[in-house]
Formats: sequence, C-alpha cells, structure tokens
Amino acid sequence: MDQNAIPDSPSVTEPVKPPTRHIAGFWRRLFAFVVDGFLISIPSFFVGYTFYDFFCSSSVWAAVVGFAITLPYFAIMGSSIGTGQTLGQRLTGIEVVDGQGSHLSLDKSYLRYTVLLVPLLFGEAGLPSYLAWPMAAACAAIFYLYGFNRRTRQTLHDLATGSFVVETAGIGTIEERRIWPGHWAILAVLGILCIVITPILTRTGPFPELMTIQRALLDSGKLRDVGVMLQTVSPGSKTGLRLTVTWKSNPQDYEKAGAEIVGIVERAAPGAAKRDFIAVDFKEGFHVGLATFSNTHTLNHSPQEWEEIMRGEANGR
Repeated sequence: MDQNAIPDSPSVTEPVKPPTRHIAGFWRRLFAFVVDGFLISIPSFFVGYTFYDFFCSSSVWAAVVGFAITLPYFAIMGSSIGTGQTLGQRLTGIEVVDGQGSHLSLDKSYLRYTVLLVPLLFGEAGLPSYLAWPMAAACAAIFYLYGFNRRTRQTLHDLATGSFVVETAGIGTIEERRIWPGHWAILAVLGILCIVITPILTRTGPFPELMTIQRALLDSGKLRDVGVMLQTVSPGSKTGLRLTVTWKSNPQDYEKAGAEIVGIVERAAPGAAKRDFIAVDFKEGFHVGLATFSNTHTLNHSPQEWEEIMRGEANGR
C-alpha cells in the first residue's frame, strides 16, 4: 500500500435547503387585484360604451361578455404560461403556485379563476333567485375567507384548485398548512341565519311597508331591480320615500314612467300618499366585467304633485 496515498475524503452532501415560500399578505393581494381590475376594465369599458343601450337593457349578456373578456387575462397570466403572475402580481412581487411550489397548468388556472369570477361578475346580473342565492353565498364565502383565513390566505378559488398565492422571492414547497375547520362552521351558521331571518324581515319589518312596495314594483314586470328606503331631509325634517329603480329598457318619458311607478306604490301601500315626498331615481348603465358605468335621472315630487302628473297622463295631456 502506498503510504503517500491520500485517503479518500468522505463525500460532502449539500445541505437540503428548507422551503422558503411565504404566503402573500392581504394588502399585497388586494393591491394586485385592484391594478389588474383597472387594466382589464379598459377593454370592458370600451365594449360596454360602444353597445351601451344593449348592455343597459341586458345585464345577463353584459355579465357574459365581461366574463369572456376578463377570464382569459387572469387564467393565462396566472398559469405556467405567465409564470403564475398577472401584471398586478408582478408589480407587488407575488405569484400563484400549487402546494409543490410549481405554477398551475392552464386548465387548472382557468378553473381557479372561473370559481372566482362567476360569483363576482354574475352576482349583479339580475339572475333568478335560485341562481342569485348561490352566487351571493359564494361571494360571501370568498370575501369572508379572503379576510379571515389568515392561516393559508386561501379563499374558494384557491381551495378548489389547491393553489396558494405566495411571495415571489422563495423556493421549495409550501409549508403544510390547512384551513381552520371553524371557518366552515361560521359560514354555515351565517348561511342558516340568513335563510331564517330574511323571510321574517320580509314579512314583519322593521319596515314591512317598504318590502310590500318592493315586491309590488318587481311584480309589475317592468323593472329589473328595485331599492326602497325611507329618507328624512332638512330643513323641515321632511320624510319621504326614495325609490331606486332599474328599468328593463330605458323609458322614453321619465315623468310618465315615474307616475306609473308612484301609482303602483300607492296602490300597494296607501300610506305612501301621506309622505312629504316620493323620489324616484332611474338608474341606467352597464356592468361589463369589472367595468361599471352608471347614470341616474331623479324625479322628486310631493304625493299631490304626483297625483297631478298622473291625472295629466290619464287625460292625455
């Protein structure tokens, strides 16, 4: 044996680097979404303004077209094609990954953003109640988890696809985290309370007159959306009704349409004629994707003045 031979040195194994992925915080995600919402609203607003009358009269089609514009941007940029980052996420230094730290495939990214965008964009589309309620429930769950699920910061679309939003600086897998089961219990309790309490409030108050008026206006078939509230104004502390309505197709004569609405109100709730005033806000506009535009035409008269207008309409002016 050669005494001058240098013994083999033991192999040195590179230390395994621990995962360094950190879950992105609330404000960074919010700011990124605001930036992305502004950017994708530009083409949506252009389309909405170009076909203004059509989208004013069809909120469902406005939601469909807005969804078709908005989804590809988020899905493609948020997938492996866009390295898991929309432009807003690039600006804030965050990205979307799965539990192994890899970017999502295109189909999984499409699923992720579909779960997010369908409730957000179709929630105000005037859908039938059997569809509107699930949309509202999904929106409530999204916002609740977004704000209160601090452990993983996952909301519905993240949980549906096993994705996480993390800070860009970092490597490796996501630290094993699970959503606190209590969040589901809280959401279930809130849902049950909403289902139980809403019909009670509808029948008994605190202002049952307002609910009666709202139902009567919606049952007329001419309005897509109705809001009713009591309002007190100074000086004189006058109290009246303020009706915020969205006509299915914009009226040609606002005075005539307003008189028709007030007539329905007074037949449904005779006490309305004893108020100091009845104001009608005609809202029109579009909600295409994340782009929103609205315009309001307001009529405000005393019940006596409305009676004169209705008589004039009945006599053909």
